[in-house]
Amino acid sequence: MYFFDTDQLALLKQNVIIRVRQGADNDLTVKVRVPEVNAKPATNSHIRELFPCEIARTGAGEDTDYSVRRKYTPTQVPLMGSDISSQLSPPQKRLLQEAGVSIDWSQVRRIADIKLTKWETGTQPPFRKLALELWECPAVNILEVSAKVAPDEGQSKYVELQRLVSAKQLALNARQSTKTSLALEAITHPTSPPK
Repeated sequence: MYFFDTDQLALLKQNVIIRVRQGADNDLTVKVRVPEVNAKPATNSHIRELFPCEIARTGAGEDTDYSVRRKYTPTQVPLMGSDISSQLSPPQKRLLQEAGVSIDWSQVRRIADIKLTKWETGTQPPFRKLALELWECPAVNILEVSAKVAPDEGQSKYVELQRLVSAKQLALNARQSTKTSLALEAITHPTSPPK
């Protein structure tokens, strides 16, 4: 996986993620993340009408993620923001426009190269299945354990997931956040100790 941002993480600070994934799931994804505390109901509902979304819950709270993916199989992954911006589809550009995002593409570059390994479990009560993602790069290694649940089950299943992780003797990161934020911050601030 490759992520694009500025050295100061200007996109991430606007809750924008631009990612290229190579391998079995070749794609170019634009994601706009709206933290629960920043959600404006009118804006949120307007974007929700236009774009698919999912709610991600971590120890830091809930985020609503709107994303647009497209198949993308370049011979070489771009290095510069101007090159990746020219590859965005009209729906991806519209998502950024509807979210009111301002991007200086001349400052954007490829900032992260992360090896991704994914697993899915069979039934793991009380969940239908669990997904595990291991992100590896020189700055940080992150293992995410997640489950997809119905919207009304979010809080209760999150508590169950915490119990399961504890029972498996896995240590939770003291700073609960999304794996993208944790990884990009560790990559752009290499003096921080790896977690």
